[in-house]
Amino acid sequence: MKIIKNFLISVLALIILVGSVAVGGYFYVKKTYDIDLLKTVKELKILSEPVNESELCPHAFTDSDMLDVQTEVNNSVENFITYSEQHGYAVNFDDLPDQMKYIIRLTDKQVGALAQTIINQETGGKIAIAGKEVDLAVKQVQFSSITTTSALVNVIVSIDLTPFIGDMPEKFPFTYLKKHIPSGLYISSTVKIDKGEPFTYTVSHQALTINKLSKEDTEDLFHTLDVVLKVGSAKDWNVKIGTAIANALIGNEVDNGLAYSLKGIGATDYKFFKEAGVNYFSVLR
Repeated sequence: MKIIKNFLISVLALIILVGSVAVGGYFYVKKTYDIDLLKTVKELKILSEPVNESELCPHAFTDSDMLDVQTEVNNSVENFITYSEQHGYAVNFDDLPDQMKYIIRLTDKQVGALAQTIINQETGGKIAIAGKEVDLAVKQVQFSSITTTSALVNVIVSIDLTPFIGDMPEKFPFTYLKKHIPSGLYISSTVKIDKGEPFTYTVSHQALTINKLSKEDTEDLFHTLDVVLKVGSAKDWNVKIGTAIANALIGNEVDNGLAYSLKGIGATDYKFFKEAGVNYFSVLR
């Protein structure tokens, strides 16, 4: 009996010790890094669940949408978009005709296809965030809340976190979290694009979610990822993604985009509008 008693006491002591270490580790991480490990584990568990892209992106564009873009744009600006089996679609920003013939109107699906084509061409399909370049693939674009001076633009993209994960410190709690952070994420980014003078725009943060996480859990996880991986905040990522889309659609003196590139051959501005229940982005003349 004495042996059994001593054994049970030893097991109980071990359980208490392990529990104390776990509780101590939890409060250490909370105090040192302001990370709630229990909440983070729950969020990472949700991220580890398989994502059905067709369910996440029910309004996704297809190859036929890019073909429609080519037809619509080239009717106005001859040979602005070309295609080859070897290189796919190309946007010819530097070889323009003398005149833009017609107003260009693109649906949000067509905008998604064009934005992905321009981002691939101009940046190699990458976006610079927190000092690193990460792979970005546009999956879906939708417009809403359209007024004469603004629109909400939601874009769903896939992002590769590998460049950040590779630089994680090899110490607690980073080594634990590193095992559970997926390299690929689906990000739903909603920004507001406000029009100013012709061809000008500002992009402001509205909402951002990752995979199946809520907005609040996404912001909390981004705080954790920023501490662990130095990725920046959810707002930082949202504005970066939204700006990449705005640059592709509108553009400026630095970033090649559809509307601004046609300024010299007759384009006067751009606008978002709704007609017969369909949302459009348009380049005016």
